[in-house]
Amino acid sequence: MTAPRAAGTALPVLLLCLAALAGCGSSDGPRVQLVAYCQGTSSDGPDGDPVRVEFRQGSTVVASGVVDRGAAFTAEVPLGGVQIYVDGVRRGAANEGVPTDGPYHPPAPDEYVYVANEEGCPATPPPWPGG
Repeated sequence: MTAPRAAGTALPVLLLCLAALAGCGSSDGPRVQLVAYCQGTSSDGPDGDPVRVEFRQGSTVVASGVVDRGAAFTAEVPLGGVQIYVDGVRRGAANEGVPTDGPYHPPAPDEYVYVANEEGCPATPPPWPGG
């Protein structure tokens, strides 16, 4: 009668292993941050002119998109320093020099690092679409 007992414990052991592989309840998931950038209006680009925004970490582009001037580009990117480029020119940075090895919690939908360059940008970025 040991066979039924082994079969009865196989399912809980299998589920436990699957949960461990999936990281269920684990804080070892990706460490990310929400970053938003707005390129304001200026004399060299009237309202609405689209710009290409890139968020880089070193030489790696971690997010990119095209937005109108005066609108915020938002992205979820790996935790750490982010260099902000607009049309290939560095325009700013976020979280450079901030330690990334301390306690971590996933960002709430309204927890942004927001960088606004020049006038014509909203005071806060729009709500995070992924939140």
